[in-house]
Amino acid sequence: MRLYSFVDADDQYISHKILEGVDEIETNMEFTVTVISVYISFIPMATTKVTLELPDGMIEMGKELKLKCKSLKDIHSHQSRQWRGGEDNKLLCYDGVTIDSQKYKEEMKSVTAFELTIEKVSESDLQCPYACRIGFDIDQKFLAINEKNFIHMPDTNVTDLVYQQQNRTFTLSFELQKVFPKPVCKVIINGAKRNLTVTNESKSRVLLNVTYGLESDEPLHNCWEPIKIKCLVGKKTHSFTAEHTYVCKNLQIDEEIEILSIITATACILITVLALVAVSVLYVLKKSSNTWKRSYLTVRTNRMDTK
Repeated sequence: MRLYSFVDADDQYISHKILEGVDEIETNMEFTVTVISVYISFIPMATTKVTLELPDGMIEMGKELKLKCKSLKDIHSHQSRQWRGGEDNKLLCYDGVTIDSQKYKEEMKSVTAFELTIEKVSESDLQCPYACRIGFDIDQKFLAINEKNFIHMPDTNVTDLVYQQQNRTFTLSFELQKVFPKPVCKVIINGAKRNLTVTNESKSRVLLNVTYGLESDEPLHNCWEPIKIKCLVGKKTHSFTAEHTYVCKNLQIDEEIEILSIITATACILITVLALVAVSVLYVLKKSSNTWKRSYLTVRTNRMDTK
């Protein structure tokens, strides 16, 4: 607190003793008048109101983030300006001088407002408090992250999908890394969608690593076509595919065996039916032959009796 910028040398001494918490101050009239003048000089600063404004739009990793500090009164040159915040709630900027000129920049927007720009926002800049100070007045707010102000899509290059078949059961699993908010994922089969279950989840400061899984007695793919996954991340869609040729070959062999079994069974049935038909025909022919023989013998016998 730089009192020396607006009081005389004696006032500096008294102010220093007050701020150090020393109660034993000489009580002569001269010092009393000086102390009163110091407190009077505090009054306009103490009544100055300060408001910290957080961004109201979407926050994106790697982009810039702006915080604005507003005062109800003009900001005078003798009033110091400060910014604090971040992961460790440390001092970020003092009277325009930042701890890292590549990361933080302060700009006076008007006589009543100034702005702090945070370049290339990282995870450590989120979900933490920020405060701005003008003189002795301060306002602090917490930069809370939620679905309404922050979305971070996963990196498709780190998506590890495993699809296999064991004992006629199809198993699908994959992980989405560094994503927010938690996605809702589905697998698409012949136009139909099946929900995937979250099997594991971990969180750093803000971002999530989420593992999904699904077991099914039915295939989760179309043969010779990639598996299709669709995830909803907040209001954004993240879709990707994965190959599975080795599974399809196994499935084709199973289908060929099944078809061969059907053909064999059908052939056996046809052979059985044909055999039954042949036996029936032979039986009918034999019966007809016997009937014809009996008729012939009867006619011949009658002729002989007539003679």
